[in-house]
Amino acid sequence: MAKKEIPVLLLTGYLGSGKTTLLNRILANEKGIRFAVIVNDIGEVNIDASLIQKGGVVGQEKESDDLVALQNGCICCTLKMDLIEQIADLAATGKFDYIVIEASGICEPAPIAQTICSIPVMEEYYNRGAQPRLDCIVTVVDALRMKDEFACGDSLTKKEIGEDDIENLIIEQVEFCNIILLNKISEVTPEEAGRIKAIIRAIQPKAQIIECDYADVDLDKIINTGLFNFEKVATSAAWIQELEHHHDDDDDD
Repeated sequence: MAKKEIPVLLLTGYLGSGKTTLLNRILANEKGIRFAVIVNDIGEVNIDASLIQKGGVVGQEKESDDLVALQNGCICCTLKMDLIEQIADLAATGKFDYIVIEASGICEPAPIAQTICSIPVMEEYYNRGAQPRLDCIVTVVDALRMKDEFACGDSLTKKEIGEDDIENLIIEQVEFCNIILLNKISEVTPEEAGRIKAIIRAIQPKAQIIECDYADVDLDKIINTGLFNFEKVATSAAWIQELEHHHDDDDDD
């Protein structure tokens, strides 16, 4: 008999992109979905208290069943085991239909995805209850910041982008996702929006791009999509596809 699954949505994006606004919209849903929320850095977010009560968000503190906050570290590395424990515990309660994880603005999504996907095959968590299944990774991109940081494409052709640069972090978040919410789209011109989408496609040609303002998006487009497939996402970045293309060309010679 197949184990019951609980889908997980991973929200990534740099500081100020609109992740928390999107999270509040998810909690305000009128679809009757019971969401549990895990937030990496509570200092970054401002979740509406009334939505927490309505949405059934859970917490670590006995006196405040509001929110799971994993702080003093990053869930992509130092807090990996804490994340595993919290996801497994939430899935085991049977109280929730869906888990949403809001990663810190400086988190890389790939290690978090690996962590989530590893839980169902870990023996100590297998019999706890429903098994978490990574449903979708949504990266929220601030259109105006994307325009400024990349100078509408010029930075991508330069060699000075280092590992710790904002541009590099945004690239990593865009590379490893299923859906890109191009937020604050009205703050750029149509011509600039076209160039920004061209930049995104140069980094990640496979992900869906949804334009929006105030993270106002139809939740049916991001919830219960079943889009995540680790191998497909891991190989969807443009540079990987280019390498594979050259490899295929070499094989033909």
